Amino acid sequence: MEMNVDMNEDMFSLLPVEIITKIASFLPFKEAAKSSILSKRWLKIWKSRRDIEFNEFFFVKSDVSDEIKEAHRRIFLNFITHSIQNYEEKVVNKFSLKVSNPQSCADTVQDCIAFATKHLVKELRLDFSDPTWEENDFDDHDALFQLPCHVYMHKTLEALELNACSFVVHDLVNFRALKDVSLGWIEVKNSTIRTLLSICRNLESLSLNKCWNLAHFDMGGHELGLRRLVIDNCHFVDYDYVYFRAPNLKFLKYSGTLEIFQIEVGFSMQEAELDFTPMPDFEEYGDILCQLLCDLNCVYVLTVCSFLLQAIPTGEEPVRIQCNMNVRHLIIKTKMHNQELRGFMFMLNSCACLKKLTIEIGQGKIYEDYPYSIDSKKFWGQQCIIFECLRRNLKVVELKGFRGTTNEMGACRYLIQAGRVLEQIIINVVKKEGDEFLEKRYANATSLLNVRKASKNLRISIV
Repeated sequence: MEMNVDMNEDMFSLLPVEIITKIASFLPFKEAAKSSILSKRWLKIWKSRRDIEFNEFFFVKSDVSDEIKEAHRRIFLNFITHSIQNYEEKVVNKFSLKVSNPQSCADTVQDCIAFATKHLVKELRLDFSDPTWEENDFDDHDALFQLPCHVYMHKTLEALELNACSFVVHDLVNFRALKDVSLGWIEVKNSTIRTLLSICRNLESLSLNKCWNLAHFDMGGHELGLRRLVIDNCHFVDYDYVYFRAPNLKFLKYSGTLEIFQIEVGFSMQEAELDFTPMPDFEEYGDILCQLLCDLNCVYVLTVCSFLLQAIPTGEEPVRIQCNMNVRHLIIKTKMHNQELRGFMFMLNSCACLKKLTIEIGQGKIYEDYPYSIDSKKFWGQQCIIFECLRRNLKVVELKGFRGTTNEMGACRYLIQAGRVLEQIIINVVKKEGDEFLEKRYANATSLLNVRKASKNLRISIV
């Protein structure tokens, strides 16, 4: 069958509406909006998307003058008004609004939220935080907006994210379908969290990001139904005390300072991320860290930080934790500094079932008041013990941010010579434009190809 095609007509116009709609659904909202320039049909199609994201910083750049910023912001607000006035669907699945200084455009913000609830939104995300705010400066960041009253009557809401937006916790009682709550850049008290968990019985995911005035995270003896819990750089008034029981928990992320953990999770736990680099000073918390890892011994994927590597050998068990860990994928965020070496080997020794090791180099914090001195050349020269994971299970090692330092080379040689069942080592070399040391880094990485391999199946890839 012959098809006559007008060469002046864009090829997109030849596609059926169903296919164009499908293509648009896979594009980020920003790109879907841009697609309107392709043809008149695309202009109409992207407005029928059921996931809508209005982000001020798609329009307003930080590296321009205040006058230009204000002009771009007006374009952004006009874009919002035009979009919601011409929306053609009856239902919105996801609605996200990110705008700084919401008081200056309160009517537009109110219109957006009313639009979302009118269209039976299932996921509502409101972010009024400012990217210039300091990570740990909570003093001057009161909530910039109050969640409108009509939202509390929206009974079909399944996910709610509020950043720099206050709310009345007792009014959430109507949210029987709510499964996911994320709170950021607001004051949150312990009583607020307890009330939230008690009235939202179907809640599966709770995220607290840069919240303040928490006395601690103490959920008492109540059994939480959460499957996902994130506590990220929150400010505790007294001391960092984390206590909860969550037998259904599958994912835990904690980023902050370290004091006391008392947690109980079930065997369904899959992943945990522990980041204690906000610690201002070094503390010999080896015993506390060992107990925490024992409490999380069932996790399949574990991410640990630089502080943990430095502190964990300071406990009564300086070689390994005295419980069987189920970790199959260990992710280590490290500087590969001398002070982290004992902790690096401690973790390998503690994860007998380990199948994959990822080393993310360059992420971490080295503490000046570290009480122990380690000679790296002597350290690697003494490494002759082959841990259980290296004898039986470890098959893949990936290094990200390889620079070819003494400790990076020492760790690679050790793994190559000791990993009896290793199948692949992937070395991602740091690449910077105009970097005079790039050639040397590749030379160091390439020299590892000549190291005697304990596994005949080992392939080393340098990228």
